[in-house]
Amino acid sequence: MDEDGEVTPGATGQETQGAVAPQRQHILDTALSLMSQRGVDGTSMRDLASAAGLNVASLYHYFPSKRELLVAVLDERGFLADLAAARPAALTREAADGLAELLDDILRSMLEVEAFIRLMMGEVMRGDETAHAVGVELFAATQASLERWLAEAEPKLCAGPGAPAVARMLRATLIGLFFEHVAGVLDDDGDTAAAFRARAFEAAEVLRAPRA
Repeated sequence: MDEDGEVTPGATGQETQGAVAPQRQHILDTALSLMSQRGVDGTSMRDLASAAGLNVASLYHYFPSKRELLVAVLDERGFLADLAAARPAALTREAADGLAELLDDILRSMLEVEAFIRLMMGEVMRGDETAHAVGVELFAATQASLERWLAEAEPKLCAGPGAPAVARMLRATLIGLFFEHVAGVLDDDGDTAAAFRARAFEAAEVLRAPRA
């Protein structure tokens, strides 16, 4: 049997109805951890079964193929909902340094789902269509949220280039900072959250600097 092919073995008979949901969640958690480290192609169903404390037949009972497992990790694990839920709270701040706090909030929310973002980055670079489609949706949602916040809270920053251009620059800055963290070149001295906060205030200060 191809361990990464599509098969549908029957249930083992050892699982009770009440154990299905926790076991499924455990598999998804384990899959996210392994895939974020090794990539989808580098994570075999046999390796995942071993890491989750299951036999391969039991794993296939929950997910008939690795592709279905990836879709479940992306769509059912809840990370997309978590990210979407994090945006409104961050984008409605009205603190004195609203822009810096906004960027800091978004960066911290990215840290909270780091494994998910690492997986997305890796699979997009490998050309995975599912990850690419999800990535496009996330980019579009972030762009729209930033544009809306800038237009409402920081209209002066948008004078000239416009909110879409400023939002694209901020989005690129956020992604770049996170990539520096992933690549180990952020120079955070072991405190990534503090480094992100400092960079967020730097970015806000640069944007607010008087223009010639």
